[in-house]
Amino acid sequence: MKYFKKYSIFAFLLFFTTAAAAYNLFLDDKRYQKENPYSNERELKVNIESAFGKLVIGKCDDETVFSYDILRNPKMGDPTNQIKYTIVDRIGYLEIPSPGSEQSKKKSFHISSLESEKWILDLTGRIPISLDIQLGAGKGNFDFTGLKLKDLDISTGASSVTIMFNKLNQQTIENLNIETGVSRFKAYNLSNANFNKLKFSGGIGSYELDFSGELNKEVDVDIEIGLGSITILIPKYVGAKVYYEKNWISNIDLDKDFDEEQNNEYVTSNYSSASGKMNIQIEAGFGSVKVKRLK
Repeated sequence: MKYFKKYSIFAFLLFFTTAAAAYNLFLDDKRYQKENPYSNERELKVNIESAFGKLVIGKCDDETVFSYDILRNPKMGDPTNQIKYTIVDRIGYLEIPSPGSEQSKKKSFHISSLESEKWILDLTGRIPISLDIQLGAGKGNFDFTGLKLKDLDISTGASSVTIMFNKLNQQTIENLNIETGVSRFKAYNLSNANFNKLKFSGGIGSYELDFSGELNKEVDVDIEIGLGSITILIPKYVGAKVYYEKNWISNIDLDKDFDEEQNNEYVTSNYSSASGKMNIQIEAGFGSVKVKRLK
């Protein structure tokens, strides 16, 4: 009983101290905001490196190239002191170098050490954008609706990420690359990304790829997962061909619309007649794969 009281008091004090620290941290948070007006840029290059925290990406109005809204404890320093924006040959480079790192014009937007802070970054839909996102242990909500993406690379670690394309991307993405580790990852309306080739690599986690949207061409999709589960959702109007080599350590659950045309190759009934086609190569380790048709 004596030990129970002792550890109960200790637990209460620990909880109270932690809660008080978190409360004070919240009270001390400061908001940093800025809008950068459109000049004569013909293209924007964006690179994001985020160690921790929450990152939200969306669209701003066409008179603005970018805007940010940062919630941060001022004891961590003023993030705007690191932000630089330059225009070279009408290409906009938005740059936030991490402390101590060498600045490079190859990386146009660099966020580091976000920790528990929150960043909201809105980008223009007026000009083509090359976007490279590296997110560590954090949360990401990336709404690419209305942006003109020409290049997109996403790499995440121990994170929870959602991406979406609610309208057709007005630029063609030749290679859309997504790499994620110990995470939860969901993508919605991927056909609206207007890609030619998509590569998805997953480590340990739960993943969902929804290929709803407009697709009027033939595209390639490569999927690799380790110890995880993935659900792939394909609209009924899209013709799909799945290549999957069976093994004893993983399993695949295919929609009844797929028929095994030959060994390890499964094809939907409308593959030859559909204007939009997907060729999907799947490799799974100790994983679970589900391929479903959307109405």
